[in-house]
Amino acid sequence: MSRVAPRAIAYAIVTALLAAVFLPTTAAGVAAAHAGGLTSSASLPRVLAVEPAVPGVTVAVVESGARLRLDNTSTSTVTVQPLPGSQLSGLPTVEPGGTAYWSDPRITTAAAQDRPRDGMLPWQVPLLVGDTPATVRGEQVWPPAPAAALWWLLALACAAVPVLLGLLGRDRRWGPVALAAATGVVIAAHLAHVAGSAVVPEQQPYALMVLSAANFGVAAWLVGAAGIVAVVRNRSRVAAAAGGAPGGPQGSSTGLLMCCVAGALLGLIVTPVDVLSFHDAIVPFAWGAGLDRLLIAITFGGGLGVAAAAMGLLRRTAPA
Repeated sequence: MSRVAPRAIAYAIVTALLAAVFLPTTAAGVAAAHAGGLTSSASLPRVLAVEPAVPGVTVAVVESGARLRLDNTSTSTVTVQPLPGSQLSGLPTVEPGGTAYWSDPRITTAAAQDRPRDGMLPWQVPLLVGDTPATVRGEQVWPPAPAAALWWLLALACAAVPVLLGLLGRDRRWGPVALAAATGVVIAAHLAHVAGSAVVPEQQPYALMVLSAANFGVAAWLVGAAGIVAVVRNRSRVAAAAGGAPGGPQGSSTGLLMCCVAGALLGLIVTPVDVLSFHDAIVPFAWGAGLDRLLIAITFGGGLGVAAAAMGLLRRTAPA
């Protein structure tokens, strides 16, 4: 491969430094596919009833099944009880007018079980309302799993499009611009995935959840945006110098390198855990599981395709 301009190498170093800066705050997020440490899952808890019914006490499943929320508008204190003989700790006590969130180990245990024949597994959480016992009765349900093969095929198609653009545009001036546009689409898809994931966690600052869901994607956004600007500015400069005459790509090494880095970050580091959503029925995304899987396919497949195509174009555009 031809020598890359020192300026382009400098941009690559800056990219690595950006990743190092974001690593301490997002390392935990790399292991989680969505905001707040939430992940996709095969099953979902469902509250059936509080028995006996207590006026003013309601229990609901929130955060795509990750936690329960208890709202207490009664005049009594409500305490979540451990099962007899257990040593569960950290269970909430909710004063009148209060709300509590918690992840109940009994539901977590139910979710870890194999799918029953009928796709449902009952669970219960005992309460103490004042001095009166009550029970939250619910069930763990296993909805039908998505057609994972179709989503993988879509991700493969999203990877093929930038590669095809790179092959067709390798001797054309529009080649780097097409790759820059593909980079923009991939970044936009990841932004939408992050935005919808950050809505799901309750009682959390939205900006913090955006960072939690984005992790290394923040560096990819910045580097990719800079690469797009560099490619477009270079094309305008070359077109003006050539008087609009046709010609091959030239002088776009810096922008293409940055697009390559952005695609590699998104495809190789940020989204590999996200693709578990192709196999799981429950996805912690505010605007629908199908849309999130589409955005992940574009980000994962498109990111890898952009990285590969940009590398191919760099062989043509990098100065000797």
